[in-house]
Amino acid sequence: MLATVAEQPGRERLTTTVWAALKAPASAIGLGMLALATITLTYLTIYGYMPFAPTPAIVVGLVVANFILVLILAALTAVRMADIWNQRRAGVMQSRLHARLVAIFSAIAIIPAALTAAFAAFTITLGMEAWFSKGVRTALDNSLAVAQGYLGEHRRNIRADALALGNDLNLRASEVLNLLQTDPAGLASYLFKNAGQRAIDGVAIYNAKKLPLVSVTPGFVLAVDRPDDQDYDTARRGEVSLTTEENGSQVRAFVQLSALPDLYLMVVRNVDSKVIGYQQETQRVIDDFRRLEASRTGAQITLGLVYASVALVLLIASVFAGMWAASRIVAPIGRLVGASDRVSRGDLTARVPVDRSDDELATLSLAFNRMTGELESQREELIESHRQTEVRRRFTEAVLSGVSAGVIGLDGDGRINILNRSAQAMLGLSRDPVIGLAIGEVATELAPLVQAAIAAPEGRSQGQVDIARNDKVRNLTVRVTSEIPVEGERGYVVTFDDITDLITAQRSSAWADVARRIAHEIKNPLTPIQLSAERLRRKYKKEIETDPEVFEQCTQTIIRQVSDIGRMVDEFSSFARMPQPVMRVEDLGDLVRHATFLQRVAQPQIDFTMHLPEGAVSLVCDGRLVSQALTNVLKNAGEAVRARFGKDARDPESDQVAEGGRIEIAIAESAADMTIQVSDNGIGLPKEDRHRLTEPYVTKRAKGTGLGLAIVKKIMEDHEGELILEDAPTHDANGHERGTGARVCLRFPKSTKPATASEQTLTSGTGNDDEQKRAPHAL
Repeated sequence: MLATVAEQPGRERLTTTVWAALKAPASAIGLGMLALATITLTYLTIYGYMPFAPTPAIVVGLVVANFILVLILAALTAVRMADIWNQRRAGVMQSRLHARLVAIFSAIAIIPAALTAAFAAFTITLGMEAWFSKGVRTALDNSLAVAQGYLGEHRRNIRADALALGNDLNLRASEVLNLLQTDPAGLASYLFKNAGQRAIDGVAIYNAKKLPLVSVTPGFVLAVDRPDDQDYDTARRGEVSLTTEENGSQVRAFVQLSALPDLYLMVVRNVDSKVIGYQQETQRVIDDFRRLEASRTGAQITLGLVYASVALVLLIASVFAGMWAASRIVAPIGRLVGASDRVSRGDLTARVPVDRSDDELATLSLAFNRMTGELESQREELIESHRQTEVRRRFTEAVLSGVSAGVIGLDGDGRINILNRSAQAMLGLSRDPVIGLAIGEVATELAPLVQAAIAAPEGRSQGQVDIARNDKVRNLTVRVTSEIPVEGERGYVVTFDDITDLITAQRSSAWADVARRIAHEIKNPLTPIQLSAERLRRKYKKEIETDPEVFEQCTQTIIRQVSDIGRMVDEFSSFARMPQPVMRVEDLGDLVRHATFLQRVAQPQIDFTMHLPEGAVSLVCDGRLVSQALTNVLKNAGEAVRARFGKDARDPESDQVAEGGRIEIAIAESAADMTIQVSDNGIGLPKEDRHRLTEPYVTKRAKGTGLGLAIVKKIMEDHEGELILEDAPTHDANGHERGTGARVCLRFPKSTKPATASEQTLTSGTGNDDEQKRAPHAL
């Protein structure tokens, strides 16, 4: 058992080796030549050209050898063709063309093989006719042909009559069905009439169960056998089943009615009995003649096999030649197809080997190689060009993203095709949704300048526009220039800068200069005026006897107004000479509590509420300046509350808080900054020109100087922070409905570093004076 198992792999390898050797082209050629040699030997042996006698054993042995060789060649051919067909089914490249060419060559090869077989049959027939009487054969054949022709004529006629009558019944299908169900006699009459017109001796309609439904016999008809299964099978295939009775006296045709699938028509016609007798007599003579020819059957079979072998060998040789020619044609085409597929996948290095033959396929291969070479070089040039363009684009984007000015690129129709981050930030845009939109849909404020540039011959325009984004109004200086088109339509570039802070700084600088001049020119005469008024009051108060009250009121008015003017001059001086902040670590909570306490004392009629974190809130800042800024904000909030609720919003004599003015102070902390939020329920901030409230001398109050928020903004800028003016939430932290109101946020960054000892020393000389000047003048 183990030996048998061990021998199986060896046998399989041997079988595989032998089969591979047989499939080789050289083996097929060798087998073909050997088959031709054995066929030639067989032919020479049969006709007595060999030195030995052609005994039946020798002839049969040679014929068997011929057929074995032919079968081997046929098997090899079938295997080769099966391989080609399997490749075609598997979708192997070039297999379809290969299979088509093999099929064409094989079809062409059948013609010479058929001619060879016909020539062999003709040769055998001539040889046999030389051994028998030609006149007898001719007479017998002619007699039989006449009888068979007569019978065949009857068969053709009755076939035509059956088809014609069947067509008539198909055309009247509905009427036939109706008559068959309601009036079979009427249908029989109709069939009788048509049968008489066509000289038909009998007509019958059968169903699928082989039962006659209607039968008529216009002529004399003997008993006719019913149609059998073969007749029904032939009729169902749409053919006419023709049958001759055993005695030859009748010919019948059986056909299916196509419009009546379950009905069949049988037509019968009588044949002349004399003619049948002649035909039968002739047939008997021919049968005797054929028995005499039985001796030559073996020779005919042998020769037929020899010629069949020759024909098969020629056919197989032709098929092999066709496969070889197809392979010669398909191989270069297949290489071209494979290379084209590589090119379609992007591999432009694909090349095909070029045969040395000077034919069209070689020319095509050369042209393909030239084409792919040019495509490869062009692609490399395009890749390099794209790389350079991408480098320029990235450089341009880097430049645009690094500049502070906003840049927008437009096409000839004014639609956006590029914008940088600064433009997005200034206009409050996102990048993707705006590409392709018109400039008027994105920034309506810039559209007039763009239209002016489009209309101008030089393609330029400039100007200043105000844009409102996120409740903030910014002032932009805008320039529109046209691109110089290399190809195609002209484009435009819109550049703009935010000059809001610049304008504000210029105004502050101008107002600071004005404040210094006013403080210098007005403060000098104030002291003599105040001293003179006080001296007049002290010296002449007792000497005035007529209306002393009027004198006292006038002098007090002069002294009070001079004091107010002096306080305003101090405010001008404080704004004009803001000190540099000294940064140190401060407790922001203590600063808020101190400023809130002062305002509670100064404005007891208002409810002040603080929401502060527990413990110390450390912040690097100038505590004096922050206190001054917070005091100004709280003072403004109190004025706004009093403007809405009046001066007595809270009863000074009562501990109960009346429904009225409230001010909330809170500290909010995030990872990057610290924010003081002051919210009130006063009259709120104006919607119009809210952004200008931080400019000097801009105020909405009748007696305001417009310096309070300007000073606060300056302090926040010195701390690198931000002053935010916005509407207060509709409800306070306790859930009370606030209604109108404002919220002012002082946002300080946590990244500020404390001042060094040297910096504190440099500012210590003026620090106390500045503190003394700032403390009483909170606005």
